[in-house]
Amino acid sequence: MQPEEGMGLVCAGGVNQSFLARMPALLQHLGPIKTESFRVSRQTANSLRAGYAASHYSTLEPCPLILVSAPEAKMDRILREMAARTPIRKAPLSKNMVVLCGCVRDSLAPSPLDGTGARVASLNVIPDSREQIFVAEGHSDTVRCLRTLFAESRRKIIGLKPGTKPLFFAGIHAGAPLLLPWISLGMASLRAAGFSRSEAAFVGEFLGIRALRKYAKGGAKSWSRRTEAGLRRALDNDIPAIRSRDPRLAELYEQGIRLALAQF
Repeated sequence: MQPEEGMGLVCAGGVNQSFLARMPALLQHLGPIKTESFRVSRQTANSLRAGYAASHYSTLEPCPLILVSAPEAKMDRILREMAARTPIRKAPLSKNMVVLCGCVRDSLAPSPLDGTGARVASLNVIPDSREQIFVAEGHSDTVRCLRTLFAESRRKIIGLKPGTKPLFFAGIHAGAPLLLPWISLGMASLRAAGFSRSEAAFVGEFLGIRALRKYAKGGAKSWSRRTEAGLRRALDNDIPAIRSRDPRLAELYEQGIRLALAQF
């Protein structure tokens, strides 16, 4: 996509909370903006200080790249409107690359854009990356175009293999929210042993960082026989003592040990 060709935006909801609003190098390519009404489109253009309001989806047709930013619940309706209100021909969006921003679905999911010829991709920001790292999957032309555009803002895009978006979310969840019960377990155990909250947090943080670095460097080799032996000893000897003090803590600890032993 050449800068002079422009980029279209279809949006619903708070686009000002989207990463788009914080990427001026990307916004300099912005052309027509289509929302639920011309008034809202004009307000969005004024808020972003980029692009201009469009009253009809046909205004987006000349744009090689169209970003769609909307809540998941509204995505199908917007895509149906796009497909229905573009000029009627065999493949009305065959010249367009369409990017679904921030959605759970991937480009292979059934979509109202099927049969339109649009080269579809999806784009997601990696949580807690300060909007510096994104993942994209879908049509190779569209992913390549995104890489070029985002490089102008010094953002990195990691390409996902087709059909692997559920695995991406599994990795994100396993790397953050699914760790919270074990972080809570570690903190609670140290606090019960006499650590202050700040001391427990400090120890938990550097142990967690050290474990991640060891695994990043050595993979499964970071798991040792010594580690396994220590956990088996805890399973046999420590769990009963912990259970007498805090049954819930003991249950979570035992589950964690058994999961680790089964995995490695």
